[in-house]
Amino acid sequence: MMRHRSRWSSASAMFSAWALAALFVVVPSVQAQTETHSTLSYLEQVRHETGAPGVTAAVLADGVLVFSDGVGYAELDNQTPATGATVLNVGSVSKVMAVIAIMQLVEQGKVTLGDDIRTYVTAFPDKGTPITLRHIMTHTSGIRHYSDGEFGPNGLRSMRHFDDFEEAIQHFTEDPLLFAPGEYWLYSSHAFNLLQGVVEQASGVKFENYMRTYVWEPAGMLRSSFDVPSRVVRQRGRGYVPASDGTIVNSRYEDVSYKYAGGGMLSTVEDLVRMGNAINNGTLLGPEVVSEMHRSHVDPILQFQVDEQARELSFKQALGWDLSTDKQGRTYISKTGTVRGTRSVVINYPDDGLVVALQANIAPFPIQRHGEAIAQIYLPPVRAW
Repeated sequence: MMRHRSRWSSASAMFSAWALAALFVVVPSVQAQTETHSTLSYLEQVRHETGAPGVTAAVLADGVLVFSDGVGYAELDNQTPATGATVLNVGSVSKVMAVIAIMQLVEQGKVTLGDDIRTYVTAFPDKGTPITLRHIMTHTSGIRHYSDGEFGPNGLRSMRHFDDFEEAIQHFTEDPLLFAPGEYWLYSSHAFNLLQGVVEQASGVKFENYMRTYVWEPAGMLRSSFDVPSRVVRQRGRGYVPASDGTIVNSRYEDVSYKYAGGGMLSTVEDLVRMGNAINNGTLLGPEVVSEMHRSHVDPILQFQVDEQARELSFKQALGWDLSTDKQGRTYISKTGTVRGTRSVVINYPDDGLVVALQANIAPFPIQRHGEAIAQIYLPPVRAW
C-alpha cells in the first residue's frame, strides 16, 4: 500500500510540475494577447476620434518586438492597409537619427560637442560668435526656424530637389542670429540641417551612406532611408490634411532634400523601436555617450519669443531628444515629428526596457499623448510605497 501511495505521490508531483510549467507558458501568452487586443482597440479608437486615414504602432519590450500593426489605410487612393511596415516620412524624428551619427563621431574622437559649426560647414558665415554642436543639438544656437515666404512664391523652393548640401542651406545661412548662442531655447530645424555637413566632413562619407552603414543597418532599420520623391519605395504611405470643408485631402507636395538631417528621413514604426533598442543595448553607442546624449543639457532655460515675453521651457532638453514625465511620474525619452501630413513619435523607457513608436498619416494629430498611452499598456504598474 505504501508503494502504491508512493507511485501516486510521484505521479501527482509530476502532474503538478507539468501544470506549473504549463502555467508559465500560458500566462505570458494570455497577457500578450490581452496587450495586443488592447493596443489594436486603442488604435481604432484613436483613428475614429481623429479622422486619421491610418495609424500604426510598434512596441519592443526587453529586446523583443511584441506588437507591430496598424489600422486603416497607409494611402487612400488604393486603400492600402496600414501596417507596422508602412513607410512614412518621420519628420523631426530624423533629428535624433542625425544626433546618433554625431555622437558616434564624438565617441570616435572625430568631433567634440564644443566644436564650432564652421569647423565643418565653411559655407555657414561667421556670425561673430562660436555656434557649437551642443548649441545646435539643444536648440540654443540662435539660428532661426522656418519663416513665412522663405521658400519663395507658392513655396517653389521647397518643391525643387537639391543634390548639393551647401546650395540647400542657402535660404537661411545669411540671416542674423536671433540671440546669442546659449542665451535662449528656440526650436530650429534649419540649425539641425547643418549636421549633415558635420557628418560628411568628419567621416568622409556621404550622409545617407553613413546613416545606412553605421546607424540603420546595425540597428536592423532596413526600411529607413532618405525621402527622395523619385525613388520607388515599397509600402510607402501618404500624408493627409483636413480641408476647410471637413474632407481629407492630400498634403502639399514638398521635396525634403533641403532638410535631410532636420526632417527628411523615411522609416517605419518597427524601425523606430529597433533604433531605441539599439541605443539601449549598446549596439549604436557606448553607455557613457548614451548617458551624455540623454541627459538634460539646458534646464532651466527661457524659450525665446519673437513678439512676447520669454517663458520657461516646459520640458527638459537633451541632445536632440526631449525628456518628459508621464502621468505615473516615470521619465521617458522621446522625439516627435511632423511633415507633409504625417505625425510620428518614438518613446523610450530605457529603465523598463520598453520602446514604443506611433505614426499617423494626418496632421495635426496629438501623437505624443497617444504614444504615451500605448506605452502604459505595456509598462508594469507603479508601486505606491
